[in-house]
Amino acid sequence: MFVIRRKIGQSIRIGEQIVVEVLDATPNRVKLGIHAPSEVRVARTEVLIAEMQNRVAAGSAAMDALATLAGQLRTARPQSWAAGREPAADGPAIAAASPGEDPS
Repeated sequence: MFVIRRKIGQSIRIGEQIVVEVLDATPNRVKLGIHAPSEVRVARTEVLIAEMQNRVAAGSAAMDALATLAGQLRTARPQSWAAGREPAADGPAIAAASPGEDPS
């Protein structure tokens, strides 16, 4: 690790295109300004760690959660659906007509 002391208004360069400048400093904090090309991602470490943890949690739980939800939907299906009737968009369940049968 390279350690260097800088005062407010001073900066360091990383490579040809990245400049880190000390904007403000207090006993407990340092405020930095980072000039970098748009294709260089600049992010706080804690944000990157949280993103990684979210991806891991979403990936591992997604398939289990979907399987659980599918099972719940199968068992919670109303009996009228199993008998070939589906709910109308604006009213109670309607019996499905067989081919050649008058639906009224």
